[in-house]
Amino acid sequence: MTVSVKLTKQGNSTGVRLPKDVLEAAGLQRGDEVTLDVANGRVTLTKAGAPYNAAMSAYEECRARYAKTLHDLSK
Repeated sequence: MTVSVKLTKQGNSTGVRLPKDVLEAAGLQRGDEVTLDVANGRVTLTKAGAPYNAAMSAYEECRARYAKTLHDLSK
């Protein structure tokens, strides 16, 4: 499903309004906590959960700790 939406001003922040059918398709509802991942000009919104958050924290820690090694291996 592809839907175009506009970024809107919400106080001192910028927000995105998600249509009801998008929320339903993603299994989300108002009040859910989500995780935003920004990479390569894309923003990915994922329903947050304990296992996902734990995995992402472990990844970030590993990536920071082994940044030089991972860079060298990518050559």
